[in-house]
Amino acid sequence: MSYQTVVELKSLAQRKPTKFTVGDTDVVLIRDDERVQAFQAKCPHAGAPLEQGAVCGDKLICPWHKAVFQLQDGQMCEPLALANLKRYPVRIEQGKVLVSPQAMSPASAPSAQGESPVCVILGSGAAGSAAIWTLRDEGFSGHIVLIERESAAPYDRTALSKFVPSGKMAIEDVPKLLKQDVLGTVERIQGDVEQLKALDKMLILKGGRQVKFDQLLIASGSVPQALDIPGKDLEGVHLLRSLNQADELLKEVDKTEQLVIIGNSFIGMEMAGSLRNRDVDVTVIARHPLPFAKQFGEEIGRHFYDLHRSNGVKFVEGDPVALEGEGKVKAVRLKSGKKVDASLVLFGTGVVPATTFIHDLPLEEDGSLLTDSQLRVADNIWVAGDIASYPSVHGPQRIEHYRVAHQQGRIAAMNMLGKQILYDRVPFFWTAHYGTRYEYLGHAEEWDDYRLLGSLQNKQFIAFYCQEGMIAAVCSAGLYTLTAALVQEMQQPMTLAQGIALYEAYSAA
Repeated sequence: MSYQTVVELKSLAQRKPTKFTVGDTDVVLIRDDERVQAFQAKCPHAGAPLEQGAVCGDKLICPWHKAVFQLQDGQMCEPLALANLKRYPVRIEQGKVLVSPQAMSPASAPSAQGESPVCVILGSGAAGSAAIWTLRDEGFSGHIVLIERESAAPYDRTALSKFVPSGKMAIEDVPKLLKQDVLGTVERIQGDVEQLKALDKMLILKGGRQVKFDQLLIASGSVPQALDIPGKDLEGVHLLRSLNQADELLKEVDKTEQLVIIGNSFIGMEMAGSLRNRDVDVTVIARHPLPFAKQFGEEIGRHFYDLHRSNGVKFVEGDPVALEGEGKVKAVRLKSGKKVDASLVLFGTGVVPATTFIHDLPLEEDGSLLTDSQLRVADNIWVAGDIASYPSVHGPQRIEHYRVAHQQGRIAAMNMLGKQILYDRVPFFWTAHYGTRYEYLGHAEEWDDYRLLGSLQNKQFIAFYCQEGMIAAVCSAGLYTLTAALVQEMQQPMTLAQGIALYEAYSAA
């Protein structure tokens, strides 16, 4: 193992990730007093530059999607990454930092070593995949059964509205969520679950197959919903949730070079922006003219409206009441009587929890399952992702965020192993439009104070949403190191003054 001199210790800033190249290997060095750690330079999730990450306490936070790693050993402790950081040996000699370009050997994931106990994971989206990875990473060597309706799963659904429609990623290159070294230790069953028998610890699949479990994680996700209007079943009308649905839609887009999107949801507007990158003619029909105004407020909603209009998206305000056409869709008819020509339609009108197979556990009005603080709904049954309503200081809360599903899957898995961890994480999601990633931390259905700092026009800003002087949520763009710190700092109550001070400190750095 050959060590190479990289930098003088006194020149290395304290607690600031700094990138260096050792041989042909890029690493980040992090100094904490007289100790230096060396890790891989890119986040294993999506390749984010970790030198732009934030160091908070004993954690390193990825700037892009806020994966959290322990400084001590590079272990992942908060998704999105379902991998630990590679660590490189470091020596300090005569005031110099020496690093070996040969990574330390990682601990290998345990392989299955028996049929008992049996952990069944229903659904291999963000929550299910995070649970499988966590079980193996924590040393569980029992039998894991994954039940999934899609043969291509598990994969990263976020690419279906962001990168694939824009042409930046081929559909066959959509990232897998789990590597084969973990997935290969799991029994995989493709099929639809028709009934849960909670007391019998059994799932019944379409066709009659029975799957017994000792412990069960329900991570069945959600189902996109079309408006219940005449013509919704015409040819040329689409929903978007799965790889197959995206493939079918985009093949038709290639023929028509036109799409009408009903609803200005995040999925709908991401699709609109992505397709405009390929000069597809896009019209968005929505009741409220400003996208995301409910989540971000009128000012930022106006920013998104203007951003999409300036890039060629057409907006029509109105209430669709029917889709018209003989066999194939030709137009969308609005409540006002106006008709919008449409040879291809995508419903971006929300989702509902996929829980129709559950009859012996109580469901909430929206079809979700109300968990306890450890994401449990019954003895030996946990819930994570879009179908989970969980306790919060503001009452039961259900959040359909990709990272939330990852976090819940991981914590549910830890609790399946008897860890008794509360789910109390700060929600986070991002949305991408025309090359800019917008981020949202926390959750605020209403606020009594709003403060925007920076420039919406320059796409470098932060907006604070406050309730009684305390930060409830943050919307931001272009300040990814700051938000990496905030996702940790907001785990404790923060005043607006504290948030502004943190913004000023990172802006000055």
